[in-house]
Amino acid sequence: MTSELHEAIALPSFDLNSDGLPGGDAIAAYERDGVVSLKGAFESRWIDMLAEGMEIAIRDGVDRDTEFNIANPGEPGFFYYDTFMWQRIDQFKRFAMESRAADMARRVMRSETLLFYFDFMLVKEPGTSRETPWHYDEAYWPVSGDQACNLWTALDPIPEATALRFVLGSHRWPKNYRAVHFDPAMAYADPSDEPEPPDWWTMPGNFDIAYTPMEPGDCLIFHNRSHHSAPGNSLEATRRRALSTCWLGDDITYNNKSQETDPPNRGEGLVHGGSMECTSFPKVR
Repeated sequence: MTSELHEAIALPSFDLNSDGLPGGDAIAAYERDGVVSLKGAFESRWIDMLAEGMEIAIRDGVDRDTEFNIANPGEPGFFYYDTFMWQRIDQFKRFAMESRAADMARRVMRSETLLFYFDFMLVKEPGTSRETPWHYDEAYWPVSGDQACNLWTALDPIPEATALRFVLGSHRWPKNYRAVHFDPAMAYADPSDEPEPPDWWTMPGNFDIAYTPMEPGDCLIFHNRSHHSAPGNSLEATRRRALSTCWLGDDITYNNKSQETDPPNRGEGLVHGGSMECTSFPKVR
């Protein structure tokens, strides 16, 4: 077994400006590191509303076959995933369209316009020891360009033990890697020729791996080429619920990839090299 060569460092966190949006120091951190941590980004009313929406999604998910278990055999843990909830559950639509999430993403990316790409929820119940593998989002998405980000909002306290890990600065690395499935028993159809992302803990190199503990209402905004992973949830009683909303800025165009994409929805009437704007991916700013 290869020993780890890197130790995780703490990612700095930033408060919002008086206008309720990220300031210049937060934007600089995003551009330098590919990820920025924002404290108290969403009031409790938004978090309570998202929690209600997640319970609706989980209740309805059995019929839609959107759940899968990635716990090791004999473990009590459970991992729930769902996406495009905003199209059928009002709580998620209100968050995407009425909260400050869109304006935060637009400011951090320095974009004049903004499309809402999709949302997805992740619930790791206590006792789920399997890790989320190293990956970056652009490998899964049919997009090209630099102004694309994921706004990842915590609904539960997330201590260091269950916090996301990021390879700082990896959003500027030119090498491409293929998409890897979060469920180790599954694989994507027609994978690309690129290699799978390595285990960055064991790779030599002059880079840092960082994490940040979070409280409900805190959020991370990270570039869609930032390499990240997450440990399992080995805590005895604390869920790890999070909502990701994904956003596309001025320079993003449709990339008609030959391999399977995630999410599989490629929108309506899109042309390779053209705008991503369509009914499924609406313009919100």
